Amino acid sequence: MKQIFTILALITLTVLSTNAQTVYTVNSNGNFSASCSNCTFNIAFGVTLTINTAGTCSNCTFNGGTIDIKKNVVCQPCTFSNNTITMNSQSLNPNSGTTSFTNVNMTVKGTGSVSANTPVTITNSVFTFNDNSYFNNNGGLLDLTGSTFNLNDDSYFNANAGPVNLKTSKIFAGNGLLSSHAYVKMNGPALNIYDNTSGIMLANNNNYYYNWNSFNSISNSKTYTTTYPSTASTMNCGGPGQNACGMWSAPTVFGPATFSSNGVAGITSTLAVLLTGFTASSVNNNKVALDWSTQQEINSAYFDIQRSSNGSTWDKIGTVAAKGYASNVSHYSYTDNSALAGVGYYRLKMVGSDGKQAYSEIKTIHASLLKGITCYPNPSVDNVSVSVNGTTGGWSVKLINQSGAVLQSEKAGNNTTMVSMNTQQYPRGMYILKVIAADGTEQTTKLMIAH
Repeated sequence: MKQIFTILALITLTVLSTNAQTVYTVNSNGNFSASCSNCTFNIAFGVTLTINTAGTCSNCTFNGGTIDIKKNVVCQPCTFSNNTITMNSQSLNPNSGTTSFTNVNMTVKGTGSVSANTPVTITNSVFTFNDNSYFNNNGGLLDLTGSTFNLNDDSYFNANAGPVNLKTSKIFAGNGLLSSHAYVKMNGPALNIYDNTSGIMLANNNNYYYNWNSFNSISNSKTYTTTYPSTASTMNCGGPGQNACGMWSAPTVFGPATFSSNGVAGITSTLAVLLTGFTASSVNNNKVALDWSTQQEINSAYFDIQRSSNGSTWDKIGTVAAKGYASNVSHYSYTDNSALAGVGYYRLKMVGSDGKQAYSEIKTIHASLLKGITCYPNPSVDNVSVSVNGTTGGWSVKLINQSGAVLQSEKAGNNTTMVSMNTQQYPRGMYILKVIAADGTEQTTKLMIAH
């Protein structure tokens, strides 16, 4: 089969030639046209491969690194493993064969979509949809194992084909904001919940689940209907501030609610805190700043700050006291002084004085791998040793004078923590050492050269 590919010079390539497969080793950031056949891309940790030309990838495999999808991609099929994938208002379309995702963190924004016309398997992965993005299943089997879907803002999940299998997996519709209209729509296919750790969660009255068909609990061999009028479809409707029962004359269940192997249940422990903003951002020295606001609070006690390395298992890293009662805007902040290397997830657990709980949306941060640098001796007479802390990929260090000129540059390979530089040829004075990690982040420190 003819191979068609466009790869710019920024990518370092090692090509293994066989008649069936072409293997590319990607060691530096670069661009790639999506049109490729029988191609494998091994992307180094901390390196970003940008797909900047639309096309069809036939029998393509992507291992490791970050993939930034800036143009539409058709997979016939594709295999993704150990990747971070970002996409803004573009589409990834599995169109033949079975496309698989394993250990993948995908974030979709804008009007972006994953639209599958063939089977898809997702294992140990986290997919986060923001804004008006969506996952559309038109291709038959969708199998989620050990995975999480986060539907924030007005994003949604739509299934016109199936079955949709949840195995130790969850779908969250809603991000804790009342302005979110995220939803899950099962337009005919079977939904199978395999165990008591799997299910669908609706955050509030504007998030909903739609299913003409019953959903199945595999663990206890039961089926549950949400067709209107049923106890499920009328449990969060018709009251003050709620949606009308029988809305759209369809089998719609509004939140807050959970769908599990034990059926449908309303969430009675909702907390009267209106969260109007929650942001997470990286700051200097590998810290993460968390800021949030509330528009009103009734009976609130405190906020637990929770962090996760996989988007599924959470640890409490701090607590901030709440105002308790407030009818105006209240602002809060917290700083994580020891951010995780690579990808980290953050959320707020909002707790009332009566023990009731609610959760915020999840924020994703790609923290620097570089935790710190040291140099010795300082002042330096004839040489200096530069050490790094926290980075697992290759890194480099530059010696820079006060005019900004790079006098010397050294590269360190993977798992190398120290390099040495000769300084005896430079005049006495103050200099800068700049260390650049594999993920592109930088740190600097001052160096005195004294003869």
